[in-house]
Amino acid sequence: MRLASLVRKTTLENWRDWKVLVMTLSFAPFFTVLMHFYFESASESAYRLAVVNGDEGVVLETGTSLNRGEGLITALREAANSDGGEALRLFEESDSAGAFARLRAGSVDLVVVLPSLFTSTLEAYRQGREPPAAIVSTFGDPANPKYLMAAAWSDAITYTYAAEVVDVGGPVEVNMQTIGEAESLSEFDLYVPGLLALAVMMLMFTAAASIIKEKDKGTLIRLRLSNMTTFEWLLAVTVVQTVLGVGAVAMTLLTAMVFGYQPAASLTALMLVSTLSSIAIVGVSVLVAAWLRSVFDLMTIGCFPFFILMFFSGGMFPLPDVRILEIAGRSVNVNDVLPTTHSISAFDKILNHGAGLGGVVFELAAIVLLSVVFFALGTLWFTKRHMSAKAA
Repeated sequence: MRLASLVRKTTLENWRDWKVLVMTLSFAPFFTVLMHFYFESASESAYRLAVVNGDEGVVLETGTSLNRGEGLITALREAANSDGGEALRLFEESDSAGAFARLRAGSVDLVVVLPSLFTSTLEAYRQGREPPAAIVSTFGDPANPKYLMAAAWSDAITYTYAAEVVDVGGPVEVNMQTIGEAESLSEFDLYVPGLLALAVMMLMFTAAASIIKEKDKGTLIRLRLSNMTTFEWLLAVTVVQTVLGVGAVAMTLLTAMVFGYQPAASLTALMLVSTLSSIAIVGVSVLVAAWLRSVFDLMTIGCFPFFILMFFSGGMFPLPDVRILEIAGRSVNVNDVLPTTHSISAFDKILNHGAGLGGVVFELAAIVLLSVVFFALGTLWFTKRHMSAKAA
């Protein structure tokens, strides 16, 4: 049972390098904890508005004072986001100078100035007259990424409030509907698939180290003398690393669930994607290891392919589509040559949208194909450099 002996040997080697093993298993869960607290803090930070109520209001025939500007301010203050939290945080200023001072200091994202005839204009429309429109002015810094969203919230609420006061319907109504059964996803939920892929990517270090250190320590010669084939050795490494990969994915998912993440997962599909993704990363690791001669090389030069996987798979931030070709109506982009691109897509469909195996057939096929390609290239090059009779 030479394969079993190789699996045992590889397992013990990983266990002896327990620091690298702990880093591999804990890296993605650690990032999951950080991302949770980051997004929890970010979700609590509403868009900040400085409002100048220049509305003079009107006095009704009954002698009651009416100020629709105050009503709009109340509507802005009561706006809630998808989580039911505060969407807008208002700072009322008595004049524009104070509001613009806040804007220049960066303490608000938008300045809203209500005109003096705001109430009288709305009341005139209620009575069937059509005076000039009351212009609600908004000011913001386009360099502030929150400016446009703050303006969108402010404009939408202002239009809605005015329509309700005047009691007139518009010629067009927009009916917004969602597809699928999934509930509204938070920003943290959207990042969980990428974090699971990150857990798999970390295998590149343990898998490549398992291969390189045999060359680095000189034990590869003894392994070659035992008539061990390259296939047997790499199969043993793949078995051990796949178990570690599935374990890392499970730990990362459990960490996310501790902080409230609710996956809509098919366990079978999740296990299959985790397993195939781990195998694909081992294939990448074999190719990386074939070019390197020491663990030091792995910790320095090896970081380059790791960061390519990390940043260009689409898990950390959205990437524009750079199309290579089209297959069966599906666009194939440049970053589709990375197996983790398809891993992230599959994890997202399974965890956030409740897809089963049938919903991730394309991603599974892509991961398998890329695994074969990377394993074939890595095995051929590693055999040539380290396992042949001419290898040093």
